[in-house]
Amino acid sequence: MVISIVEKIVGRVYPLRRARFYLQRMVVGPSKRRKLASLLSRRLPVLPAAWGEEHLEERQILEEQGYVMLPNLVKECEVDEVVTWLKEKPVYDRWNKAAGTFSIDEPPDDCHTAPHLDTDIVNCPHLLRWANDPRVLSIVGQSLGGKPTLSNLTAWWSYPGHDEPQQAENFHRDVDDLRFIKLFVYLTDVDEECGPHVFVPGSHVCEDFTKIRRYTDEEVISYFGSKGIKSFHGERGSAFLENTFGLHKGQLPKSRRRLLFQAQYSLGPIGIYEYFPIQPEKSSGHPVLDEYVNRLYVK
Repeated sequence: MVISIVEKIVGRVYPLRRARFYLQRMVVGPSKRRKLASLLSRRLPVLPAAWGEEHLEERQILEEQGYVMLPNLVKECEVDEVVTWLKEKPVYDRWNKAAGTFSIDEPPDDCHTAPHLDTDIVNCPHLLRWANDPRVLSIVGQSLGGKPTLSNLTAWWSYPGHDEPQQAENFHRDVDDLRFIKLFVYLTDVDEECGPHVFVPGSHVCEDFTKIRRYTDEEVISYFGSKGIKSFHGERGSAFLENTFGLHKGQLPKSRRRLLFQAQYSLGPIGIYEYFPIQPEKSSGHPVLDEYVNRLYVK
């Protein structure tokens, strides 16, 4: 019995990167997490001069309210190409891997969200270029304190037709690293009918709600008030950066599905993820990418 318990514990935290992941999750206070992150950021490569420092105002907004909008980051024609590409690719149910892959038009009845495969995201036109835009890397790098690591790339569909929210469709904090920022790009028009992203401005520095769990709307509204919660409505191509240690959720869609692209930037790899760098297809037309930033996803 004792041996089985020990094996279970060791299996959960080994290799060492997993132990680091779980240890940082034990630091729950935002101020303590910021102090530790500042210490760790001293080991990061310095930001290239080419990324510039002209985006200090946007970085300050991000630091203060937990998010900042990025108008004109992507072009409408680029969004068209991305959506056309992804519509032909398979997806899977992130909470039911046994369902296998399926077409975006034929999700299982109980499927709430369906991400695309890493290979298709890496080879999709424009996505890596958006994630490596100098404006984005400059803001994120200044916030992290050095060169960021692109530690998660994903694009997923959110489906209507469900009565109750599932997992991340409830308010929560992300606790992937001591410091991280996420880029969001809407690939479909988003209003109240198709599940807008929802965020509580300023909650990234709030010393309450630090227990790692899902929170109900009632709990969040009773503390911050309904006016203290922001729903991100916008046309396709709308883009913003967000510190998702702040309270947030993906609103359950009512009548239309939503497609969203997300890139995560952190101090290093996320300990519980398995990374398998991909050699992009030559036809993808990707720009020259910073090897350090993209090392987890691109060969």
